[in-house]
Amino acid sequence: MIKVIIIDDEYIVRKGLIATIDWQKFDMEVCGDAANGQKGLELFLEHSPEVVITDIVMPEMNGIELARKIKQKAPGTKILLLSCHRDFEFAQEGIRLGAAGYILKTAFQDEEFEEYLTQFANEIGKGKNSSSAIPATALTKEFYEWLCGFDNSFASILEDKCKGEWSWIHQPFYIYHLIHLGQGISSVEQHMDILFPDITTKIICGHDQCFMFIPQVLHKHFETLLIKAKQNFPALQWNVNGPNIGTDQWLTGVHFLYSNFKIEQQFNVSIDQWPEPIQKAVQMIIDDLSHSFSSVEIAQKVNLSRSHFSTLFKKSVGESFYNFTEKFKLNAACELLEATSLTLQQIGEKIGIQDGKYFSKWFKKCTGLTPSEYRQTKRRNS
Repeated sequence: MIKVIIIDDEYIVRKGLIATIDWQKFDMEVCGDAANGQKGLELFLEHSPEVVITDIVMPEMNGIELARKIKQKAPGTKILLLSCHRDFEFAQEGIRLGAAGYILKTAFQDEEFEEYLTQFANEIGKGKNSSSAIPATALTKEFYEWLCGFDNSFASILEDKCKGEWSWIHQPFYIYHLIHLGQGISSVEQHMDILFPDITTKIICGHDQCFMFIPQVLHKHFETLLIKAKQNFPALQWNVNGPNIGTDQWLTGVHFLYSNFKIEQQFNVSIDQWPEPIQKAVQMIIDDLSHSFSSVEIAQKVNLSRSHFSTLFKKSVGESFYNFTEKFKLNAACELLEATSLTLQQIGEKIGIQDGKYFSKWFKKCTGLTPSEYRQTKRRNS
């Protein structure tokens, strides 16, 4: 689905376009709208849309300056300007900056607008289909969002890879989860190229991790490479799962390693060191962060009374059930903001907060930053 944002200081124009255009006809969805250029830029940074529809004359930042900043950050973005007669010279400047065209709001016609949308859809579609290979950045993004529990296209991507370059998946293989590889995707890629230049069956995950998939016949050889890499890169750590065969075991193994990592990351302890009821409780929380479990609900599921469960949980984990879940959800929200382009609403829903405004207030209360500020700060530093 092609993402679109609309920026116009006239409320009726924004909502009118959202309501009257059959966006699905063009395989598009409007993921946000804003009333001025500054808010529009923030919206663009949050959603990374392929299409931007913007007025020219607006408060705080006009559409020309907005178009300039967008083209600097993402040159391939399709920009359509909405103009009045008196904005004609500005519209021409917008075209010179790389805007695809402009439409006069005083003589607006649905047919002209839809012609642009058709053009954009065709051009974007051709770009996506120009190569059968899946770009590493797209694979990384889809994989991480899937790993965090979001429905996306990763299942079909995995299926395509298993039919081609990942045919090894039908023979025994091991899954390695490597961590502490740097800060930011580019840093991880650089370290991976240095440490394991000949191994391509890998997916970068988050901002400092990578999953690697090693055929059983190369297992011992890879262990030797890891030991050598550790000598030159002391921060490197890893966990392994296997041997596995097939996509089902691939999916299960990756999830198992990632769940254990999340626990070790937050509590510096392996989950198997806790009593079995606490292990089950924590695993339920990890597997479904979108559900706000109560201690009563979890206690029933692990066959303990609420008071016994609460006492055992705090003794095992070191903090109350409530504090644990709040910290875990905050950590998940931070990682999703940093490593994905998911909307604030989607991230909020993933951690059990359905109201986007409440999610922003909750996040700022916990961190001192709004979600957008946190995301922009992390991206500037990566």
